[in-house]
Amino acid sequence: MNELRSKQTRFSAMMLLQFFTRGTWFVTLGTYLGKGLGQEGSYIGFSYSLFGVAAIITPFFVGMVADRYFATERVLGVLNISAGALMLVLSQVTDPSTFVWALFAYCIVYTPTEALSNSVVFHHLPRKYFAYVRLFGTVGWVLAGLSVNYVLGIFVPNVEATAVPLILSAGSSVVLGLYNFTLPATPVQNKGEKASFKDVISIDALRLMKEPSFTVFLVACLLIGIPIQMYFAFFNMFLNDIGVANVASKMTLGQVSEAAFMVFVPWMIGRIGLKWMMTLGLAFWSIRYFLFSGITVDAETLIIFSILIHGACYDFFNVTGSIYVDLKAGEKFRSAAQGLFMLVFLGLGKFFGSNVAGFIAEKNPGIGEAAYNWSGIFNTTGIITAGVTLAFILSFRDKQKYDLDKVNG
Repeated sequence: MNELRSKQTRFSAMMLLQFFTRGTWFVTLGTYLGKGLGQEGSYIGFSYSLFGVAAIITPFFVGMVADRYFATERVLGVLNISAGALMLVLSQVTDPSTFVWALFAYCIVYTPTEALSNSVVFHHLPRKYFAYVRLFGTVGWVLAGLSVNYVLGIFVPNVEATAVPLILSAGSSVVLGLYNFTLPATPVQNKGEKASFKDVISIDALRLMKEPSFTVFLVACLLIGIPIQMYFAFFNMFLNDIGVANVASKMTLGQVSEAAFMVFVPWMIGRIGLKWMMTLGLAFWSIRYFLFSGITVDAETLIIFSILIHGACYDFFNVTGSIYVDLKAGEKFRSAAQGLFMLVFLGLGKFFGSNVAGFIAEKNPGIGEAAYNWSGIFNTTGIITAGVTLAFILSFRDKQKYDLDKVNG
């Protein structure tokens, strides 16, 4: 038991650093591009979609490498140190074309690390511990937002519209990479097996899609990218646009609620099952967008409440989804299956969602000094998400019972 607790502690620290690294730049990038570099909504949406394009290209290949050739913790170390170096370069670039290419290079290196971090945890700990370990990723995201406003903001005026958060991300990424090398060894599962083309594209993971409910789940992962990317790409800009102060810090309340909801994920899965957990996550996304449409600078209570339900949106669908994928994949193709999930959720979902979000934004131009017609944007997104939720309820029919106490099987 002491060994189990020790691993839980070490992986929790890994998750904290993992999401601190992304949290420092991901929320504020839209404001930096829009207000710092003067770019339009379509450019912002496209820039966020690069994260998705990279997630389409890399997870299968990197998952195959981790499954067959190198210990996962070493792969993570190399990737995170490389990502830190690329983020430092990105922070110095202002030319729009060069910025896009530098951001794409960073995303190629960074995107596999989240799936590999998940697979490391699932290898060493019973599945019911995953939510508690992942909770510290949320803590890291909260600390990132607070650091931007209340540490960097002390020294840098209007810090969210600058490249300084990117520099903080670069430093934390290098620290994370070095820490990865100290983690418990995660041995190669399929050592010695020759890799064919079908292994590179992970046919074994794709076979999971033969089950209709798993395919429905992946389609939901794709479509939920629309509200998720609208939130990350434009909500920070929206609150800044209407004059709300310390936006990055206020948005960390979403991660505070994420941490609170995370604690109840294993318990709720046991009570209501995987389907209704994921349905709740989808439904809360729709609800919060209808709430967003009524926000004004004076609606402090509504702003706080609509941010606070982020935990239910994210945990109930994404964290439950990670557990569901691992239950379906088993031990042999764990990394590749998590790569498939990340490909659809972070890859296709972000690419599709970011560009649709950018399209919706540009179809709702602002009046006067307002950047966009925010009410129109949020109502449209809420209606789309409500439709996705209803379709998921009608189509997802996996009734298998699962044991979250197991590490494998």
